Amino acid sequence: MKKRNTVVRSLFTMSVLALTGFVANGQLLETMGTAGSGTQTISAREAAGNFDLTALTYTGTADMRTTTPSTGYTGASGSYNSLIQAQEIFEMQGVNAAGCQAKDSIFFGLYKNTNASTGIDFLVLEYSVDNGANWTGITFPALPTGTGTSKWYRVGAELPAATYAANLRIRFRSTLVGTSSSNPQFRIDDIAFTCGSTTSCGEPTVSINTSGATVLCAGATMPQLTSTTGIIDPFYQWYNQDGAIAGADLDVYTPASSGTYHVVVSSEDGCEAVSEDVYVLVYPQVEYCPITLEGCEGKEVEACAKVKAPDLFFSQYLEGSGFNKYVEIYNGTCADINLAGYELQAFHNGASFAGAPTFTIALSGTITAGGTIVIAHPSATAWGGTPNIFSANLQFNGDDALVLYNGNTSSVADIFGSVGNDPGSNWRDSDSTSATFGWSTENKTLVRKACVYSGITVNPALPGFEGFPTLITEWDTLSQDDVTGLGTHVFGASSYSYSVASGDAFITGTGDNCATVEIGSVNSVINVIGTFCTFNNCNATPGQINVNVNCAEGRALKTSSTTPAADLYPNPTTGSVMINFNTTSEEEVSIVLFDLSGKEQLTIQNGLLKKGIHRMQADLSALAPGTYLIRIASASENQTLRVVKSEK
Repeated sequence: MKKRNTVVRSLFTMSVLALTGFVANGQLLETMGTAGSGTQTISAREAAGNFDLTALTYTGTADMRTTTPSTGYTGASGSYNSLIQAQEIFEMQGVNAAGCQAKDSIFFGLYKNTNASTGIDFLVLEYSVDNGANWTGITFPALPTGTGTSKWYRVGAELPAATYAANLRIRFRSTLVGTSSSNPQFRIDDIAFTCGSTTSCGEPTVSINTSGATVLCAGATMPQLTSTTGIIDPFYQWYNQDGAIAGADLDVYTPASSGTYHVVVSSEDGCEAVSEDVYVLVYPQVEYCPITLEGCEGKEVEACAKVKAPDLFFSQYLEGSGFNKYVEIYNGTCADINLAGYELQAFHNGASFAGAPTFTIALSGTITAGGTIVIAHPSATAWGGTPNIFSANLQFNGDDALVLYNGNTSSVADIFGSVGNDPGSNWRDSDSTSATFGWSTENKTLVRKACVYSGITVNPALPGFEGFPTLITEWDTLSQDDVTGLGTHVFGASSYSYSVASGDAFITGTGDNCATVEIGSVNSVINVIGTFCTFNNCNATPGQINVNVNCAEGRALKTSSTTPAADLYPNPTTGSVMINFNTTSEEEVSIVLFDLSGKEQLTIQNGLLKKGIHRMQADLSALAPGTYLIRIASASENQTLRVVKSEK
């Protein structure tokens, strides 16, 4: 596996490009530059030296703009591009393609502003090797049509043998007859080719194979990403949403955290390929709100588990008819939160984090622990409740991403959708064989599943209508304008189990998220484990409930002053244990052995006993080693004894 200093190589390549217009073997890369402001003519931009390749000559009737920056394909420069309208041209002169050979290709970013256009209907790519006297077309693939297809694409076309010249001209030309406002209009960016390879690049490819889950819980083994490529003698560089990852220059990479990852594979010959994106989502381990209960020995208290969310998150999204737009935010933390500093940001139609949000709504007021706030458009009428915040800016459709931003910590609390990517009309599940087929962010009400306890804090950054990877795992869908549950949110595990971790407290019953605990003679700790959604497997770390003996009226004994406390012998035991106890009258007595989770393991006595001293033997030989509780109960007395079963 070859390695290289990619930073040094990139700097060297760009400096040569800037000086000569091409590097050894005829490599070309024109991102249209980043300097300048507003709209420029091609001639003005060249005169200012604002193109990347200053050795080339640029002409044409199109103009250069920063509006609709290139996005949606890997490596998009996202700045200036050439807007080509009816009968307009963008031309590059002086390109050295003498080193090109069979199967070398030219690549470029192409945007069409209407869903009906195929890209090749009114746009042609042409070349000339005789100083513009004659022009010949270069065929490139048609773009898809239909809803959501008016966006940026990365397009490639094979260079004809006739283009292998030292003074090549390349131009893009609109054949549409009309005015500047006529459709379709096109934009061109990131024109590139690499030529002169000693191996035939053909159409270089790279893919990522993933071993292990890409949705997992903190502390679990991270997935391994392995690059597979057809490029001979390759170099590797891995990227996430923050750019190139230092030191990640092998064919295998193991992510360290949530993020969107891809790999660029290249060779010294000029071959290069970019993989698809892989999104890795790491959920934090489950935490529980701290609970401490106090009381006298023998008293029963209710211990109720409460899952702790790291921050606020979106709990309901209503994309209704007309102005029926609502967003619900839930506080799953353990404390009330002052909303000063929080804001709701919207990124419409693929707007990216790199620019400003389409709108921002500052939040205010206080959201109680376990409570919600509802934000609504002032003209929304579907819900009969009273929203906490009204904003005319709350206008969104199924293709708009939402971000809950915590300005107090300068961090993202939750993301709905995929910022920077336009999915078309909506994000959706298009698999007709799926149980969630038809789930969509358009004309629907979405409710966060109760078992989701953390927001999405790292943008998926995935293109297309499948770019919202948690849509079908974290959300339930209702029909349009259905306001069921708006203003409240069900939150927590689907079930809980309890066990005594230490001390001699006794679990006498469980129900929902609560357990009834009898306080023992010493301070105790109750473990609680919740069962959560299967997609993240985050249920391994138990929460703890402290049950302390603190009796203001003095220590209350479980046994009366006239009845001696029961005892056990031997304790610990490897087999049988003798139970000694008294009854002060003839009465029904129950003696049952439980494990620390409160599950009954053995019935020792259940019936009428005469007044007096009793000795009963219990055989524990069939039980696993561990600690157990023996509860002696009658109409007048309740005692709980702890016994340890040891290895033989």
